[in-house]
Amino acid sequence: SILQSLGLDSTCDDSIIVKEVCGAVSRRAAQLCGAGMAAIVDKIRENRGLDNLEITVGVDGTLYKLHPHFSTVLKDTVRDLAPKCKVDFILSEDGSGKGAALITAVARQHHIEKQEPH
Repeated sequence: SILQSLGLDSTCDDSIIVKEVCGAVSRRAAQLCGAGMAAIVDKIRENRGLDNLEITVGVDGTLYKLHPHFSTVLKDTVRDLAPKCKVDFILSEDGSGKGAALITAVARQHHIEKQEPH
């Protein structure tokens, strides 16, 4: 085991405690991400003057993709905190580099449109 290779001893109780702490930290991380997402989508709904909003959110990252509970806790938190918003999450498989490039292009276009006289 990793601990033994470092010259450390552990008990079964130690392992249980570490597992519980890791679960609590990852659950809290998903809830915090969900709370931020809920605030954003609800603000979009309000700004558009809608009673209800259906929106798609692209997500990327190993934590969302591989953690056994992160995506479920995130979705549940968004649903609970923004009940007037139906959010569909779509996993991006092409990496964050392309996502960052897309965001930059959209932001640039938005900046240009704001500067053009109407």
